[in-house]
Amino acid sequence: MKINNYFGVLLTIGLALTACSSDDSNTEQVYRTYTMTIDATKGANEAASRGDTRALTLNGSTLNATWATTEHVYVQGKELSDNSYFWFEGSIQPQSAGTTTQLNGVISLPTGFSISIDEAIGKPHKLNLQFPRPSVLDYTGQIGTLADIAAKYDYAKATDVGVDIEADKVVGVSPVTFVNQQAIVKFTLKDKADGTTLLNPTALTIQYGEESLSLTSIPSTTYGTNGNGVLYVAIPGFSDKAVTLTATVADDTYTFTKSGVTFVNGQYYEINVKMKNNT
Repeated sequence: MKINNYFGVLLTIGLALTACSSDDSNTEQVYRTYTMTIDATKGANEAASRGDTRALTLNGSTLNATWATTEHVYVQGKELSDNSYFWFEGSIQPQSAGTTTQLNGVISLPTGFSISIDEAIGKPHKLNLQFPRPSVLDYTGQIGTLADIAAKYDYAKATDVGVDIEADKVVGVSPVTFVNQQAIVKFTLKDKADGTTLLNPTALTIQYGEESLSLTSIPSTTYGTNGNGVLYVAIPGFSDKAVTLTATVADDTYTFTKSGVTFVNGQYYEINVKMKNNT
């Protein structure tokens, strides 16, 4: 089993806000729409630019990631009044592909908010940043390819990002680091009977302790992309748990069980699995 870090992001944050209010009076304006700019740098182990689409790419046994101009980073606040979290509308995007970029975009307080960002999140001013989606961490619907993981499941977050708010400007207190929320595992599945026949399941369930993750509709194109027997899975990290893999191959069911398994968030694993036909 090969293990290595696959992702790290460092941001130096500076936000400039613009008012959408047309009130010309001398009363204090309530700003709702903000223009946001962030300088972003990836870690030393990342790959060079891959063009305009973000990608997770393999260089030997090292999994690398790059920014892309199609990437979206989302901003989250915690409402002071009831400690509930909310997502700002809009997003920020890389302006160039590669390991270093600037993230620009426009975000707004959610519809229905009649107060300023200062009143909404209180003091000290803190925000969360997340990509690739503004949602709870959801790993359902994976099809087993790196491209699919990069687009939907390669979650990384920067939490409690300290910012200073002065009138219509927000400035980051210090650089922040994104933290990956899952491991990425390359499974190569083989028939235990001969140890060499590669298996192309249409469904795979990974049971780890009392939790599980299922790929329920793996298309044949996945194996055209990956090669026979190969599936890439994004899975939240866990420590020292029994793991059971159950694969559906045509009318047959294959299983594999191993105890004491650990997957660490932010790590990439390559695992060869010899599965028993239980049909």
